[in-house]
Amino acid sequence: MLLLLRLGRAFYRILVDYCNNASLAGIGYIVNRRYHPTERLFWFVCTSIAWVFAVRLICSYMELFRTDTISIAVENIDTRAEPIVFPAVGVCEMGYVKEVYPGLQSYLGALQTNDEMEFNYDVEDYMLRIIFHNLYNEGSISSYCAMYEECDDCMRCPKDGYSQTAAMVRANCSTLFRECRWNDKPFDCCRYFQPIETTIGTCYLLNSLQTVEKHGKKWLPLEMDTEHPDGDLLLTYNYAVTTHLMNEDDIPHILLRRLQFQQTMQGHEEKIYFTLQNIVNDPLVRSVDIDVRRCLFPDEHALPFGNTSYPKYSYSVCVTECLKSIQLRVCNCFHHNMLLAGKFSCHENGSVCGYAGMQCLDNAGLIAPPTRILQPWYTGGFPCHCYPSCKENEIRIVGRHTYMNDQAERSVKLKLMIHPTQRYRRQIVRENIDVVVSIGGILGLFTGASILSIAEFFYFFTVRFVSYAVRDDGHDTDESSDDAEESSSDDEHEEQNVYTNIS
Repeated sequence: MLLLLRLGRAFYRILVDYCNNASLAGIGYIVNRRYHPTERLFWFVCTSIAWVFAVRLICSYMELFRTDTISIAVENIDTRAEPIVFPAVGVCEMGYVKEVYPGLQSYLGALQTNDEMEFNYDVEDYMLRIIFHNLYNEGSISSYCAMYEECDDCMRCPKDGYSQTAAMVRANCSTLFRECRWNDKPFDCCRYFQPIETTIGTCYLLNSLQTVEKHGKKWLPLEMDTEHPDGDLLLTYNYAVTTHLMNEDDIPHILLRRLQFQQTMQGHEEKIYFTLQNIVNDPLVRSVDIDVRRCLFPDEHALPFGNTSYPKYSYSVCVTECLKSIQLRVCNCFHHNMLLAGKFSCHENGSVCGYAGMQCLDNAGLIAPPTRILQPWYTGGFPCHCYPSCKENEIRIVGRHTYMNDQAERSVKLKLMIHPTQRYRRQIVRENIDVVVSIGGILGLFTGASILSIAEFFYFFTVRFVSYAVRDDGHDTDESSDDAEESSSDDEHEEQNVYTNIS
């Protein structure tokens, strides 16, 4: 008990001593008993107001630092030193009702159990809509098959195996492409267009980070500079396709159609003119929280609904995984187009929808859902809150011309109209050192505090406290504390007398 009393008296003496000698503005006037109570009250009010304003300013600055750290500026490009890179291109086969698919005919023929069973064109239409997304109509899954469920002598719709059937029916790369040219120079289509599974089905991507290593053996150098300014990519197909202009980390998606172009009928020839504006990021952008910079880099996989099956992040990848998670949540299975070969466990392979699952997806409107689920303000159902990629370039279509010829193939020519002379730069406007400087400036302005004030505080309540507690007894503590106040007050009165004599 005596020890606690001794420590309490030592603490009181240290507190009085600290307030009388602290470098913080105003505190010495508040605790000094030599001053009139009105003066002490005046300094108490001023000091309180100063601390309140300082705390409010610091809180406002920290909120601004958390929410407004990133800015996007425009800068010029020296095209002589930095070459322009042609964007990635995706090609996906489309279903065409006038097209004959030998693989599908062979598959349907195997469904005829005897020679007397008639060929069922409804089953053919059903399989075309299961395999090719562009032929699908909402509510059409049950309409083609329900009437034949109770018929023993009729060809019925298959109940499962849709992924294997799609692989059998769809054209492979060598069959799909007829010719590829870059600035009138032919190149091997199937060497550089690599396959990938998407919501549209199997697509072939050129210079995509999702399929090949950048600048690797299967990366086609599509660069333009002042010496080689042309940027013309000519693709010729044997079957109906959709051509996609994309960023190098994107994939085709059924809901992202702004840069999607269809080449359906034979003899279809199309020329597409576009402009390109790149974006670069300062190295320190990665140090900012994702919710603040509101974008993700391709090597980040911070999806709100689990891990992704694709090697790189992009907005289209996020939307694909979101749609898949919604399908699993509602119908406990997902569309067979989202089955990436070799990327799923046995349990997930069993989650591919069969006939009953496809009916569930169709009734729930989840095979080709409305694009409003992509909007960040959409709150109904299951929205997809996806951030864009931090390396997402801006591609704008400035012209599009379509012709018809008497050829059997389809073709599309993609041309970069002009070389960009400017680009965007994402940069941070407030670093961590700015926080230290700003908070230090606010505290110094309103309270007179500095970094030495912190050292002063710890000195009084550690080193000097231990010294007083060990050496002094209770009587000495009381006297010394009073002496400290008197000496401090005498010094101030002497200063006042000096100023009076001078005046």
